[in-house]
Amino acid sequence: MENKLILPCLRGLIGDWVFYSTLMSAEQISGWVKPVKDIRESKSLDEELQRELKDRKKAISKYLLTDKNRFFNSIVVGVFGGVPDWFEFDLSKASDLIPSNQIENIKQSIGLMVVSGAEQMFAIDGQHRVAGIDIATKEDKKKILLEDQFSVILVAHVDDKLGMKRTRKLFSDINKNAKPVAGGDKIKIDEEDLSSIVTRRIYADYQYFNGGQLISLTENAKLEKNDTTHFTNLLGLHSTNKVLKKLFKKIPKSQEWDEENVVVFIKIVEDFYNYIFANVNDYKSFFIDKNITIASTRVNNSYLLFRPVGLKLIAGLYVYFSNKENGLETLKTKINTLSFICPDSPFNNILWNNGKMEAKDAYQKFALDFAIYLLGEMPNEREANLLLKYREILKKPLANLPAKIT
Repeated sequence: MENKLILPCLRGLIGDWVFYSTLMSAEQISGWVKPVKDIRESKSLDEELQRELKDRKKAISKYLLTDKNRFFNSIVVGVFGGVPDWFEFDLSKASDLIPSNQIENIKQSIGLMVVSGAEQMFAIDGQHRVAGIDIATKEDKKKILLEDQFSVILVAHVDDKLGMKRTRKLFSDINKNAKPVAGGDKIKIDEEDLSSIVTRRIYADYQYFNGGQLISLTENAKLEKNDTTHFTNLLGLHSTNKVLKKLFKKIPKSQEWDEENVVVFIKIVEDFYNYIFANVNDYKSFFIDKNITIASTRVNNSYLLFRPVGLKLIAGLYVYFSNKENGLETLKTKINTLSFICPDSPFNNILWNNGKMEAKDAYQKFALDFAIYLLGEMPNEREANLLLKYREILKKPLANLPAKIT
């Protein structure tokens, strides 16, 4: 660790917190900033500030060393045990450029902070990032992080009861007011999740989705039952992609989000939609023959396959049969023996109940196994357990499984 740390800073004020916004190298963060547990004998800022780092630090380290587009938001660091020196910059030569009513404020806001070494630093917000940076720095044999500059916000921590309470509140405020990215928004921007990348491409480019006009951008995982315009929603496409991803194999020595992998997965997803729109009667009637409308499928919310939960079920069947010899040919001959229009569908009271969709994960998992059973594809030894789950879901202890359709 350097004996002295000299940092260029912007000094600011929010409420009663004076903060210093600066830049630090990975090596400086590794040497100076410690997780709370490393510099205190007990739970210093109560359990709230004592998060377990677990495996996240390893993932962050890998991200730093492998992703050329890496980026972090600011790490908030508490400083205690000493008072760093602050030196304002001399702006006299720039006085002609700065309005007289602003020069004093700007002068007080720009300078150098000198940390002598007596001070101690710990992460108030960003412990996982600090731990990941520390691991990456020690493993960085190729000096990948040498020129990286990380944004750090320094605040003064007073090491007594009142100071702990004040810093604890800061930690709480940061985390309470930093809302996580909503699921739909994450799909729209995530450049590392292959399912999200392909969801966006399919939404925009797949021929039968009319440039995305048939896909709702609602943040709700459920599609409104009075929506008479959209086939499914963005979250529904993403959930389906996550099922179809079981058919995808990453190209060796590549990152999952590399374009070569994106192209491969797009082909898998497009093949799936082409297959079901050509071979599943309910879908063929809408997308190919145009005999039905979205509005008609929403009457009493009865068309299971025009809800996200139904599309996901079909994707599960597609994956299951894709892994069997001539499986997709078999599925083509069998799939339309199942009714997906409720209440006559065998999925009545499982995925559908009096106009409402039952989307619990346990129900969806059972529905896939149930469909495999109905199509005559489930091994006999699994049927006893399926019967128990069937009785549990229906809440009928004497119910029997219906006869297989084929």
